[in-house]
Amino acid sequence: MSNIKDDRAKCWCSRLSKLMKEGNYTQKTFLKEYKEKYGGGTQANISRWLRVGNKIENGKTIGFPSYETMLNLADFFGVSVGYLTGETDYESFEMEKACEFLGLEEDGVKAIKGITSGENVGHFGKYMANEYKSVLRYILTASSFPDFIKEAREYAENVYRNQHPISYMDRAATKIKKDVLELAYQCMDYQYISDDEYGVIDDFKENHVEPTEELLEAIKVLNAAMDDDYCEEQDREQKVKLSEYELQKIYFEIIKDIVKEAHLPEMTIPMTI
Repeated sequence: MSNIKDDRAKCWCSRLSKLMKEGNYTQKTFLKEYKEKYGGGTQANISRWLRVGNKIENGKTIGFPSYETMLNLADFFGVSVGYLTGETDYESFEMEKACEFLGLEEDGVKAIKGITSGENVGHFGKYMANEYKSVLRYILTASSFPDFIKEAREYAENVYRNQHPISYMDRAATKIKKDVLELAYQCMDYQYISDDEYGVIDDFKENHVEPTEELLEAIKVLNAAMDDDYCEEQDREQKVKLSEYELQKIYFEIIKDIVKEAHLPEMTIPMTI
């Protein structure tokens, strides 16, 4: 039980500090607005609210403020008391329900809200919130939008595969004895051939290496793995380019769908003379 209470206290301090920082509040500016809105509070109160769970000189622990104060603080920052105490990771009950309904994480829902409210679309975005809502609605309902999401996921996978390739050389190396492997790497370009024009070319003999069956097999396996790595690299790069092209193609299809004549009045502000 004590651990739960300690965790709640740590969460309270962390999230209250985070909210103050996000609002660009110092203790002084926060106190001024808090007193104006709720009619009470002191600098000492704020200091205690930010140190809930900490030990003080007399050995006692700083406790949570009264529930009324907790409600005031939650209201001030537009969150729930449960969020401040760590009972939920959602800032509000409404946000939790929206996330459940949409199947999105909170940052995704916040991003949508930031667009539809105009908050995330420049200084004057709030004056065109309705138009932004319409644009977002027509993007989400465009017939090509599900294909865009699907292709975006595939593009992300192709980029990831290209940045984190599987090495056939590394795989092959695990199947070869260490001493043989080191020698095989050294000898991968060695040749033992004979033709009418150049006669015998024996790199092994010139470098005083005995071409045992085990060594020759290791060289064969490594050379094949190197070829596979090269082919795989070309294939990965090609997939990224093709996926990027498909994504751009679908994007322009969505744009065309958005600007249908029937949609335009909702997305524009009428000109006045």
